[in-house]
Amino acid sequence: MSHRVLGAYGHSWVFGTGARQHSEGFAGLAARQLGLRLNNHAASGSLSTETARLVMAQTPEPADMFVLMTGFNDARLYGTAPEGRRQYEDSLEILLRALHKADPQAVMLAIEQPHIEDYSGHPPYDRATDAIVDQYNAILRAVVAPFHFARTVVVDGWDSATMLADDNVHPNDSGHAELARALVRAVHDTGHQAARPRKDDVR
Repeated sequence: MSHRVLGAYGHSWVFGTGARQHSEGFAGLAARQLGLRLNNHAASGSLSTETARLVMAQTPEPADMFVLMTGFNDARLYGTAPEGRRQYEDSLEILLRALHKADPQAVMLAIEQPHIEDYSGHPPYDRATDAIVDQYNAILRAVVAPFHFARTVVVDGWDSATMLADDNVHPNDSGHAELARALVRAVHDTGHQAARPRKDDVR
């Protein structure tokens, strides 16, 4: 039977930080629009390595859809250091394989990280730039490309001047709404209809 679940993994943006209520974060908004129940495993401040360790230690529950957004804290902590990029690439491989194993029928969407206005706050997480974030997004696209069940999502309508909370790190309500719109559009583009019974549904 279809699980009617959106499983979400990643950093504080996925958790819902910056929204007036965590339930109004983009993962929750998208889940409700798609008729799915949110199973949110995101953790504020998490690195991609920590998210990878989570799925290795705790087998993900089956889901109709998995959403992954990670690497922002890696970029902010490691900056240009090759070590950070290697760890990010390795972690993405682990995450994609673990989530696919948990539910081979699930659609998997990995969100590219939008830019923020100023990366200089919150040391030691102050080493990123737009260019570094773009490099991490390029790694994400390269790792996802061979996996036929996954695709990346670009938040085309993102505006860092108006969509960031006062801390200049997390999306405000407008930012979360835009992230949710991008996610829902991506689902429709894949032709995956979350509310449609899957092949293994009980009739």
